[in-house]
Amino acid sequence: MKCSQFVKILLLLCIYSSFYSNAEQQIDQVRQDYLDAEHTARYGSAAEYARYAAKIADYPLAPYAEAIYLQNNLSLKNKQRIKALLSEYPHAPFSYKLRKAWLGYLARRQLRQAFIEEYVDIGDVKLKCNHLTWQLQYGAAKNDILPQVDDIWIAPFSQPKECDYIFEVWKDAGYLTEEKALQRLILAAKQKNYRLLPYLKRQLQPEQKHLGSMWKLAVKRPANIAKSDFFLTYNEQEKQVFLYAINKLIFSMPEKVDNLWQELSGKFPLTEQDTVQFSKQLALAYAVSSHESGLDWLLRVPEEVVDESIKQWRLAYSLKNGNWQDTLNVTSSLPEYMQADEAVAYWKARSLEQLGDKRWADNTFSELSERRDYYGFLAANKMNKQVNLRHVPIEISEQEFYKLGRNRVLQRAYELYKLQRYTAARKEWNLLSEQLTDREKLAAAQLAYNWGWYDRPIFMLAEVGYMNDVNLRFPLAYKDMLSAQAKSNKVDPAFVFAIARRESSFMHDAYSTAGAAGLMQLKPSTASYVAKSRVKKRQLFKPERNAKLATNYLSYLMDKSKGNAILATAAYNAGFSRVKRWLPEQKMPADAWVETIPYKETRNYVKAVMAYTEVYQALLEEESNVFNGAAQLYIEPTL
Repeated sequence: MKCSQFVKILLLLCIYSSFYSNAEQQIDQVRQDYLDAEHTARYGSAAEYARYAAKIADYPLAPYAEAIYLQNNLSLKNKQRIKALLSEYPHAPFSYKLRKAWLGYLARRQLRQAFIEEYVDIGDVKLKCNHLTWQLQYGAAKNDILPQVDDIWIAPFSQPKECDYIFEVWKDAGYLTEEKALQRLILAAKQKNYRLLPYLKRQLQPEQKHLGSMWKLAVKRPANIAKSDFFLTYNEQEKQVFLYAINKLIFSMPEKVDNLWQELSGKFPLTEQDTVQFSKQLALAYAVSSHESGLDWLLRVPEEVVDESIKQWRLAYSLKNGNWQDTLNVTSSLPEYMQADEAVAYWKARSLEQLGDKRWADNTFSELSERRDYYGFLAANKMNKQVNLRHVPIEISEQEFYKLGRNRVLQRAYELYKLQRYTAARKEWNLLSEQLTDREKLAAAQLAYNWGWYDRPIFMLAEVGYMNDVNLRFPLAYKDMLSAQAKSNKVDPAFVFAIARRESSFMHDAYSTAGAAGLMQLKPSTASYVAKSRVKKRQLFKPERNAKLATNYLSYLMDKSKGNAILATAAYNAGFSRVKRWLPEQKMPADAWVETIPYKETRNYVKAVMAYTEVYQALLEEESNVFNGAAQLYIEPTL
């Protein structure tokens, strides 16, 4: 296939992928040629690679194969090819690995002048230290070089041996101060790198050396600060230890911390900001622990530091107590800038409704019902209004698509996506995003949606702030499969779509730091429990397997929650045992209970999933029932 013909076909595929099946078949051969070129770049001879490289010269991913070849054939003979590739694609995903390998090659061979010429800071400390050292040795001024060492030395861990020389020069020149040594000591202690502390203590003056042991004891067991002989001088440095330990303890033992503060705070040089911040944290700690005086503490927080967390807990306490006058007082007393907040407006209206002022309440509900979010849907239900998704699709001209389709970064992202190299494809997409105007981002979002790459439009529209194309923001990805699995397990399909949308944005290869994997973010332990046999992490990256286990688990949670989707949603996020602990002491409206969920993540998760379910019920043309009677549905003290 000639290059010009290939580019034309690729452009058609990028823009109209769903309409050109024949073109897709033609380009499959070029993709296979690329995979062969990639293989020979790793394992073949130079001549073999050259033959394949010629075949794919105009293919968007050709630079990837070239980078692999050069990384496996580092030599001065290839210096110009490496420089040319890195110069043409300085920010492409493959450039970091190639540049690091190339600089490492030059450093290992002590090719110092070439290293200095080629050096670009890529965040590698070893290479950075080599660069600073060799610049000094080639005559660079110390005043230009040594200030750059501070950020390398002040780290919570030991740095590589390549930094030893520059550290010595830096220290001999007087750049190592007691303040910097103490700063590093605190960082190391907080990271529990206690082996570094003896070295750092030696950099301190005799009267400061005890701070190393003090920080170690405070990090290991914050309650140590309660010992009568723990603090010695109560100076500014010891104050930092005190505040650190207080913040570590405050949510697990608020009353003890309150007493400690009363006993010790007067001995330290505390600022007004220190005191105000403590009172705010203590109020939150009492609130989270459901202390009987929690609301009193929350109401004492000065208005200038009232934020979202204080607002939420004031609201939660008033709702938990079931006193609608308290709820009205709380919402009315919040700072003026919070009065327009949708949660504040909704609960002010709910309290007025309960107190008999239905006219004012209905006016507020009517205004809120125009919103396409959790509180908007709650308000629409109060007004018995059908939810209006207010879908306004993006309109992109053919000329705009054509212009964008010629972008080589977009073409690389598209080809990586087609080759199922999803991580690299997303990196290219992020690089593309940095280059585009907001209008071009909307066009890119539409293209990705057309390709079936559904997570990209979700993030791109959020980035631009365009929220009205409901189809792009809430795609019916894996529609047949998810619907079938939902029905098989007697779970509302819209509920399943909502969970998948919230959990992974339909990225079947998503993996969280908590160990959850796949389309609906199951942990292998949970999946194994549901399957009654061991399920490995890699199995959860298969969409159908993941969805089957997840919908089965949702069905189980719905049964445990006696059919209450709100409780089941909270349990899916935080675990059923936690949800049982969060049940109210006396029955309360479901919408009010949601506000009392102590975990912010779970609270927001429940609100999002409920709202998404409402959207998906509309898109799937189901009868809307998520918010029907939500204010009349009660959460009982027991399950």
